[in-house]
Amino acid sequence: MKSNRFNNMDLFTHKANSEYKKHIKTQSKAALEFINTHIDWNKLIAPIEKELPHARRGRKRLDLRVVVKCFILQNMYNLSDPRLEEEIADRRSFQMFLGLVSGDAIPDETTICRYRALFAQKGLDKKLFDSFSIQLREQGILLERGTLVDATIKQAQATPSCDRDKDATHTRKRNKSYYGYKGHIGVDLDSRVIHSTKFTPANVHDSPCFEELLSGEEEAVFGDKGYANKKRKNKLRAAGVYCGILDKGYRGRPLGYAQKRRNKKLSSVRNNVERPFAFLKRVLHYERCRYYDLSRNRFEFNMKALVYNIRCLISHKTALA
Repeated sequence: MKSNRFNNMDLFTHKANSEYKKHIKTQSKAALEFINTHIDWNKLIAPIEKELPHARRGRKRLDLRVVVKCFILQNMYNLSDPRLEEEIADRRSFQMFLGLVSGDAIPDETTICRYRALFAQKGLDKKLFDSFSIQLREQGILLERGTLVDATIKQAQATPSCDRDKDATHTRKRNKSYYGYKGHIGVDLDSRVIHSTKFTPANVHDSPCFEELLSGEEEAVFGDKGYANKKRKNKLRAAGVYCGILDKGYRGRPLGYAQKRRNKKLSSVRNNVERPFAFLKRVLHYERCRYYDLSRNRFEFNMKALVYNIRCLISHKTALA
C-alpha cells in the first residue's frame, strides 16, 4: 500500500507539486484535477473579461481564472469567504487547482467579496453560466431535444420581521408560508444538465418565467400544473413541440379519468427535474440564501447551478472512460 507521505520541502516549489501529484491520493484532489483538465478556462471567462475594468493604478488585478475558480471552490464545498481564504492557505489541492506557485498572493476574503459584488452587479454570473453551457453543447453533452421546467423556493437569510433584505417577498405553497426567493430552471431531458436559469422574489408566479427557460430547440417540454395554460399548450403543439405540461383541474371542472392517467404518465418523466434541486440541497448544502439582496443571491444560485453542471460533465466523461 502506497503512503501519502513525501519528503518535507518548500510547499510552493515545482518539486513539491510533482511529488504531490504522484503520491497524494484523495477524491477531492482527483475531482479538482479532472475539472481543471476538462474545462477550457480561457473560453469560459472570455465573455466576462471585457466587462470588467482594468486597473491602471494600485494593485494588479487578480487573474480572472483564479477568481472564477475561487467561486467554484466556494460553492462546491459550501465555504464562507473567511473559510475559503483559510482553506486555500491550508490545502495543497486548492492551491494547485488555482494555479498558485511560489510568490503568488492567496486571494483574501475581501477580494472575493468585492468580486462577487461586481459579478452580481453586472450580471456576470449568468454570462459565466451560459458560457459553460456552450462548452457542454460543443462537447455533445447538452442535447436540447427536450426541456423539463420547474422552480424551487429558497428561504431568505433574513427573517420577515427584519428589514435588512429589501428584495425578499412572501409566498404560499401547499398551505405553508415562505419568505425569500425562487430559483427557476430549465433542464435538458437527456443529460439532466441545467441549460437555463432565472432567479426572482418568491411572490413571482412560475408561469410567466416559462418561455425564458426554454432553449427554443426542443422537441418536447415538460412542466407541472403551475405552467398549465391553454394558449401555451396550443402554441407549443402548433410549433410541433410535444406538450408534457400536466393538466390542471379547476373549480367546477375537475380532472377526468383520462387527464389523471395522462398526468401520472407524464409525472414519471417530469419528476427528473427534482434531481438538480436535490443535488443543490443535499450535496452542496444549498438550503437557504446566504445574502441579503436579489443580485448576490442570484449570483449564488447560478454558481450552484454551474457546479451541478460540472458534476454532469464529470459523470458524462467518467461514463465514457
